Amino acid sequence: MKVEVLKFYPFEVSIKKPRILAYADVEIEGMMIIKGVKLFESKHGGYFVQVPECLSMKSRVLLESIRRAVVDTFKSVRSSDG
Repeated sequence: MKVEVLKFYPFEVSIKKPRILAYADVEIEGMMIIKGVKLFESKHGGYFVQVPECLSMKSRVLLESIRRAVVDTFKSVRSSDG
Protein backbone atom coordinates (compact mmCIF):
# COMPACT_ATOMS: atom_id res chain seq x y z
CA MET A 1 0.00 0.00 0.00
CA LYS A 2 1.33 3.40 -0.93
CA VAL A 3 0.94 5.81 1.96
CA GLU A 4 2.03 9.44 1.57
CA VAL A 5 2.24 12.02 4.35
CA LEU A 6 0.54 15.18 3.07
CA LYS A 7 0.94 17.41 6.12
CA PHE A 8 3.01 16.88 9.23
CA TYR A 9 2.77 18.82 12.50
CA PRO A 10 5.56 17.87 14.96
CA PHE A 11 5.42 18.90 18.63
CA GLU A 12 5.72 17.49 22.13
CA VAL A 13 2.97 17.96 24.69
CA SER A 14 4.24 16.20 27.80
CA ILE A 15 7.30 14.58 29.29
CA LYS A 16 5.30 11.57 30.50
CA LYS A 17 5.23 8.59 28.19
CA PRO A 18 3.35 7.70 26.12
CA ARG A 19 3.64 11.21 24.75
CA ILE A 20 2.29 12.67 21.55
CA LEU A 21 4.97 13.73 19.10
CA ALA A 22 3.02 14.81 16.02
CA TYR A 23 -0.18 14.93 14.01
CA ALA A 24 -0.23 13.97 10.33
CA ASP A 25 -2.59 13.90 7.38
CA VAL A 26 -1.95 10.90 5.13
CA GLU A 27 -3.14 9.79 1.71
CA ILE A 28 -3.63 6.12 0.89
CA GLU A 29 -3.14 4.90 -2.68
CA GLY A 30 -4.28 8.31 -3.99
CA MET A 31 -7.85 7.39 -3.04
CA MET A 32 -8.38 8.27 0.62
CA ILE A 33 -7.13 11.00 2.96
CA ILE A 34 -7.01 10.44 6.70
CA LYS A 35 -6.65 13.62 8.73
CA GLY A 36 -5.47 13.73 12.32
CA VAL A 37 -3.31 10.61 12.61
CA LYS A 38 -1.45 10.92 15.94
CA LEU A 39 2.13 9.76 16.47
CA PHE A 40 3.08 8.70 20.00
CA GLU A 41 6.31 7.56 21.64
CA SER A 42 5.69 4.56 23.88
CA LYS A 43 7.12 4.20 27.37
CA HIS A 44 9.53 1.61 25.94
CA GLY A 45 10.88 4.02 23.31
CA GLY A 46 9.03 2.74 20.25
CA TYR A 47 6.50 4.60 18.12
CA PHE A 48 2.83 3.92 17.49
CA VAL A 49 0.05 5.71 15.65
CA GLN A 50 -3.58 6.29 16.46
CA VAL A 51 -6.08 6.91 13.69
CA PRO A 52 -9.18 9.05 14.33
CA GLU A 53 -11.94 7.27 16.26
CA CYS A 54 -14.31 7.38 13.30
CA LEU A 55 -12.04 4.88 11.49
CA SER A 56 -11.49 1.25 12.31
CA MET A 57 -8.38 -0.32 10.80
CA LYS A 58 -8.94 -3.99 10.12
CA SER A 59 -5.81 -4.30 8.01
CA ARG A 60 -2.65 -4.56 10.08
CA VAL A 61 -0.65 -4.12 6.88
CA LEU A 62 -2.32 -0.79 6.18
CA LEU A 63 -1.88 0.39 9.78
CA GLU A 64 1.80 -0.58 9.66
CA SER A 65 2.21 1.28 6.34
CA ILE A 66 0.70 4.40 7.91
CA ARG A 67 2.92 4.03 10.97
CA ARG A 68 6.05 3.61 8.87
CA ALA A 69 5.29 6.67 6.69
CA VAL A 70 4.57 8.90 9.71
CA VAL A 71 7.60 7.69 11.71
CA ASP A 72 9.91 8.14 8.70
CA THR A 73 8.62 11.70 8.26
CA PHE A 74 9.10 12.39 11.97
CA LYS A 75 12.69 11.13 11.91
CA SER A 76 13.43 13.16 8.77
CA VAL A 77 12.04 16.36 10.32
CA ARG A 78 13.85 15.74 13.59
CA SER A 79 17.21 15.11 11.89
CA SER A 80 16.91 18.26 9.75
CA ASP A 81 16.26 20.38 12.88
CA GLY A 82 19.42 19.23 14.64
